[in-house]
Amino acid sequence: MHISDKLKFKLLDLSLLQMFALPLFPSNLKPYNIAFFGLVILFINRKNDFTFDFKSFFINSSIYLLMILSLLYSENLHYAFKKLETMASLIIFPMIFSLYPQTMIKKLQHNRNRYMIVFFGSVLLFNAISFIYHLGHHKSMIFIHYPTLNRIAQGAFNIHPIYLSMHICIALLFSFFIIIEVKSNYKKAVLIFLDFLLIGFLFILIKKGPVIVLGITFLLFLLFQRNKRLLYVGLAIMVINLVVISSIPEYREKFSELTKVDNVETGGITSTNIRYNIYKSSIKKIIESPLIGFGVGDHKDELLESLKKDSPILYEGKYNSHNQYISFTLSMGLIGLLTFLCFLCYNLTLAIRYDNQVLILLLIFYGLTMSFENILEREDGVIYFSFFIGYFALYTRYTHSLELNKGTEKTERSTVTSTIK
Repeated sequence: MHISDKLKFKLLDLSLLQMFALPLFPSNLKPYNIAFFGLVILFINRKNDFTFDFKSFFINSSIYLLMILSLLYSENLHYAFKKLETMASLIIFPMIFSLYPQTMIKKLQHNRNRYMIVFFGSVLLFNAISFIYHLGHHKSMIFIHYPTLNRIAQGAFNIHPIYLSMHICIALLFSFFIIIEVKSNYKKAVLIFLDFLLIGFLFILIKKGPVIVLGITFLLFLLFQRNKRLLYVGLAIMVINLVVISSIPEYREKFSELTKVDNVETGGITSTNIRYNIYKSSIKKIIESPLIGFGVGDHKDELLESLKKDSPILYEGKYNSHNQYISFTLSMGLIGLLTFLCFLCYNLTLAIRYDNQVLILLLIFYGLTMSFENILEREDGVIYFSFFIGYFALYTRYTHSLELNKGTEKTERSTVTSTIK
């Protein structure tokens, strides 16, 4: 490797490190982190033989391109452009990763665990600093107010507890793979201890959706390892967590909501009842325009119009659909929903084919979480989703392209041989 190639590699490595450390940066600096990452990729690509993966870009940005197309039948263009700005990561990261230099993919794959450790440490550090800071002001009330304080009392570091819970879940997911590959028992013990600290923060945030989805992805991770001993240990950990949840009244009440689904007017305003009523109103609206929806600018107005008739309480709260699949269907109809599902299936199929377990579990985690939250319509959700899917799909796409090239070479050789004969 020439010195210039080493410098390129270090520059790209640095840009990836700061992207995985993104939780430690305030919201007003995150666009600059992304811009730096994109400019590094563009600079290195331009210095090599310029390449652009059009197929990958088109598939991975297809839902955003369709959103732009829906402007043609959107009346509320102010809201539409605001939404397109917020969700711009859905086209920015596919573009960046389509420019990613092929020669660097295999080399940077060796640093994958280091990047995951950086994200794990960043999430842990963010929670620790936040908790200690608020502990000095609220002391005994910290366990009650911690979720709200993270949302409203941290300035540029404000983050909704549902997204902070998701970051913790992803950090824990990364740690599972790191623990498996670490050879030192001491390091394994330290990582497991830190995992329990993160699980503690997850319990304080008291968001049941991410906890349930994490349990499902953790179980799948255990099954992927095909190791009975590890499976038994993992199941024991899950049982301990279930006992903790059921023994604390606040958690027991939260999870018991799942068995009591009712209208908000008669059953009370719980997160489960809210979603149940929103989904009913959303389906009514989808039936009115099932094929192309109402456009990215008008879909929320249409939902609120339906909520005004069905649930005035929820109308006053200006709730969104609380389901990413429903939101895309309201915006772009069944065409939009199928486009997004094709994007997920394409990446999942390749991940399964090449045994990319991190990508498989990320897609499952985010896919399940989107069934109860519009995670792609907030920056704290869409940035991480787009970046993680883009990065962890890189090596899979690289392997797939090598396989296709080998197949093409074999076909060409066969054709030449047949011609000679």
